[in-house]
Amino acid sequence: MTVRRVAQRLVAAVAVMLAAGCSSLKPYPNDLPIKNLTIRTAASAASAFSSVKVELDVHGVDAACATRYLGTLQLDQPSVAVSLPAGHGSLLTFRFLSSNFLGSSRGSISRQVFITPRPDQRYEIDATYRDDLYDVLLRERQQNGTLRDMTAPNLRACR
Repeated sequence: MTVRRVAQRLVAAVAVMLAAGCSSLKPYPNDLPIKNLTIRTAASAASAFSSVKVELDVHGVDAACATRYLGTLQLDQPSVAVSLPAGHGSLLTFRFLSSNFLGSSRGSISRQVFITPRPDQRYEIDATYRDDLYDVLLRERQQNGTLRDMTAPNLRACR
């Protein structure tokens, strides 16, 4: 078998695995008319032979603090506008997924943020990953345009 034929089979196998892995994610609908959350992502890998991507799992939270998975957003743009239902709790799980050249090593770190958006308010989140360090910063945009830092509570804040 030629090297070219082996390479073609390897590429085909990787494509099948990627397609199978991505198909299990339910896309978050993100279809409410008002986008009340802007997420800015900045993810950089430690070397040229590795990559990092960021995904957001969105869970609805009811009055009893029970969660229900609503879907996943790929945060593959520098800024993504998201619609969360105002007055209802949402648990946002940011997943920072890293991999090395040809997928020889993979890692995942996640950070959860619980938020109950208020009507007529806008929120901003900066999700960053640099040199194996990550951070998620939540802010509320005030009526006068200034930003107010908010603690990024987890689901325990619901109780």
